Amino acid sequence: MKKNLIVAMTLIVAWLCASTASAQLLMKKNYEGRQDATYYLKGAVPEQGGKVVFTKVISVPGKSKRDIFFAVGQWAELRYQANTTRGEWYEPNAFRNLDYSNVQTADIDEGLITCQGDEEIVFTNKVLNRDATRLQYVLRLQVSDGEVKAEMSQIVYTYTLVEEAERIPAEDWITDREAINKKGRLLKAAARFRVRTIDLKDELFKEIEEAVR
Repeated sequence: MKKNLIVAMTLIVAWLCASTASAQLLMKKNYEGRQDATYYLKGAVPEQGGKVVFTKVISVPGKSKRDIFFAVGQWAELRYQANTTRGEWYEPNAFRNLDYSNVQTADIDEGLITCQGDEEIVFTNKVLNRDATRLQYVLRLQVSDGEVKAEMSQIVYTYTLVEEAERIPAEDWITDREAINKKGRLLKAAARFRVRTIDLKDELFKEIEEAVR
């Protein structure tokens, strides 16, 4: 496995920057969900059965399953269009949809919408210094009367700033055991992957909540 190569290249990129990538991310304050570095430490990446799974139950009192389903479905169709820029948070081109972003299933009887996320997450975007990763995941939206449960799972990174692109599941990269050292601090190699993934999750859940209000 080329995980060691990724670690080495990550450290080189960090050295080239005025400050480390993780420090840059943790110092930014323009995303309202971020408070301080502790937000990304132990417990920030939950696991179910050994797999990274982010979940949130969004309560929508007084709304029917049908109304919530169509509101969430409309959001998903707009959000998961391939080859489009879906937002500019942190910095221009912080993320964009790639080839396989789409709504895979939408079953109103089961109240289930399943989306395939295929995005580019940008860490550094400067002249002669652009560092990014491809991130793929599945977003399941289970709708019922008065609520929608959002679940983000099956997260995989494809990192290309190495000799040969390497696919790494979130379980091998951003979990507490992989991304946090014995002192409880984020490891530089994995920090930006963990930070950006958590922030993307927060942004998605926030957008869903706004869509059903």
